[in-house]
Amino acid sequence: MRYYYKIKNFIQSLWFHVGAGLPRSSQQVIEYRYNICKSCELFDSINKECTVCGCMINKKRQFFNKLAWADQSCPEGKWQPTNE
Repeated sequence: MRYYYKIKNFIQSLWFHVGAGLPRSSQQVIEYRYNICKSCELFDSINKECTVCGCMINKKRQFFNKLAWADQSCPEGKWQPTNE
């Protein structure tokens, strides 16, 4: 069931990301967001993922990294979309 939730959240985020034109974050923004996530009590440090949305958390500027999508936000409101 956990994987269903993760896939559902990813597809939903991807849908909005594509609709927004695939905006990307700078490496500086990714690292800022990563540090917030890493210090959050809801971060699973063993699996390197958010326990709220299920997203994998890393500092890489790659397509499958929610932190690299400029239009996305933290489900707990700890970081917001950027307009880079």
